[in-house]
Amino acid sequence: MGVHVEPAVSRTVVVTGAGSGIGRAIAAAFAALGDAVYALDISDDAALETATQLAGHDVKPFGGDVSNYSEIERVVEAAAGEHGRVDIMVSAAGVYDSYAGIDDTSPELWERILAVNLTAGPGPGVAEPPPGRLLAAAVIIPPPANTAVAGMPRFYVTVDHFRPVAKVRASATGKVLTTVSLPSRIDPKMSLVAAAGDGRGFALALAQGPRTRFYWLRVSADGSSARLTALAAAALPPGESADGIAVSPSGSRLAVAIQRSGVMEHGAVEVVSLATGTARTWTTGRRGFPADVSWADGRRLGFFWAGTGAAQSSSGLWELDTAAPGHDLLSGRRVLPEVTGGDTVQDAQFTTAGKVIASVTYTGTAHVSRGTVVGGIVELSAGTGRPLRTLLAEHAAYSADPGNAGWYITPCQLAAVDRTASHLLVSCDRFGRLDRGRFTPLPGAAPQTAIAAAW
Repeated sequence: MGVHVEPAVSRTVVVTGAGSGIGRAIAAAFAALGDAVYALDISDDAALETATQLAGHDVKPFGGDVSNYSEIERVVEAAAGEHGRVDIMVSAAGVYDSYAGIDDTSPELWERILAVNLTAGPGPGVAEPPPGRLLAAAVIIPPPANTAVAGMPRFYVTVDHFRPVAKVRASATGKVLTTVSLPSRIDPKMSLVAAAGDGRGFALALAQGPRTRFYWLRVSADGSSARLTALAAAALPPGESADGIAVSPSGSRLAVAIQRSGVMEHGAVEVVSLATGTARTWTTGRRGFPADVSWADGRRLGFFWAGTGAAQSSSGLWELDTAAPGHDLLSGRRVLPEVTGGDTVQDAQFTTAGKVIASVTYTGTAHVSRGTVVGGIVELSAGTGRPLRTLLAEHAAYSADPGNAGWYITPCQLAAVDRTASHLLVSCDRFGRLDRGRFTPLPGAAPQTAIAAAW
């Protein structure tokens, strides 16, 4: 009796000769496993019939002659362009000589048999895998739109980096529901926002002159109005600035990543009770700054440490046990190094779903070309730091600039992650939301730019 094994993640599969017989059966088998199947056959109608028979699965029909290299390349590039890579290539297309004797086999027929049965294939390097390690995780196949958006927060809040305003936007469309005026003397570029997790409460850190003060934004149930009030947390003194804030899952505490100016580059993390204003602070003697704090649960806090000088090798995503004794910021464990292989982590956040979401850019020296995954959003295990799957793949972009023509790497920015780790706000080629791997563009930010946003 055979053993049926479900793949850990969906794969991208190209099957030739998929319009009938063995090829169709192979396409059906991969489709039943949840893989994305690209069904190629010399008959357009036969390929379409295969896709029709497998309705409800991710099967795309293509017509083409496999003896023509460009026909296979067209399908492989379509698959790699949509999913970032091709995991499996099955050459099931074949022709025979109708049992012709050697005297009846023309040179043209013999060449045709060899071209289809022997040499047909994509050739080396058509679908180049990601050159780094973190980005090598298989790209997720997004579910249907109505499934992808299930549980999505109703609103998200953006803080303008040019004017002292915050905007409450509908998550479905990005439409501005209400605009909230912020204190007039703030530096908008330094503004931060974090969601409380209930869909309506948001904490803000606003730089006002030499000090940073903290506020609470409460949004109405329909998003049409919002009220800004001061929080009990004490303002940061001159010489200190916030480089990340996060509200605990219970909504009772605020974590702040602090940069301190001076001759020595150093920083701290502070956790403040929103009921009493009491605070606990962690510091380190190593040079560097914490940023982008995030909660794994009510006790464990994550922060991205950017070490400098001799401490640069300690950079990455760290975990801090806020209930443990002591005040050493780097007393916990580093879950994810800043650089793994040729991949550099731009930002990483813990989630209460037991996962880490990271924006990653390839910075190695391997050759980059068409179809190469050079950046994206990756989901990793919070326990091991092992990449689980790629939620969004950024491919190498081509520049036709006569002075510097070639393929180049574009970064992805991670703006916000919801509590379930299913819904993200990202800024890559475009700003938008990423729902279980399904991207939807939204207004409110320029591509590939940092933005203060939360939901």
